[in-house]
Amino acid sequence: MREASVVVGTPLEIYRRFQQCLIQGTFERLPEVVDIEGYTENCVGLTGWTTGLNVALNNFRNIVASALTDMRSTEEDVIEGTDTLVIRSRMEATHSGPFLGIAPTGRRIVYDAVDMIRVRNARIVWRFLLCDWYGVQQQLRS
Repeated sequence: MREASVVVGTPLEIYRRFQQCLIQGTFERLPEVVDIEGYTENCVGLTGWTTGLNVALNNFRNIVASALTDMRSTEEDVIEGTDTLVIRSRMEATHSGPFLGIAPTGRRIVYDAVDMIRVRNARIVWRFLLCDWYGVQQQLRS
């Protein structure tokens, strides 16, 4: 990934840029809003704790983006502090690859996600993501 200029803004503005990069696949822009080396995340139920943007990005590509395509996110609730953000979003995606042990169904699914982030020096350094994976499994198996 290339080094990029820092995006200055609130945690919510930084998070929105982060989400935009993930959903649109413009991963080369992530260093603008994420601390590449210091980034730590836990996508509960999928990856456990990982450190480093490249490790987290590979997990996202291999586990989520390869299976859930045409993703859309709608912000439902936002709680923002000076360096912290908690946001509940409604996610929509098409199940187009193996996910949670289930072969692709082609179904459009909807699930809730709660994302918590911490920002330091205008970059995300910590992320804790909770998604309704049980609800996703129920939609894919019905």
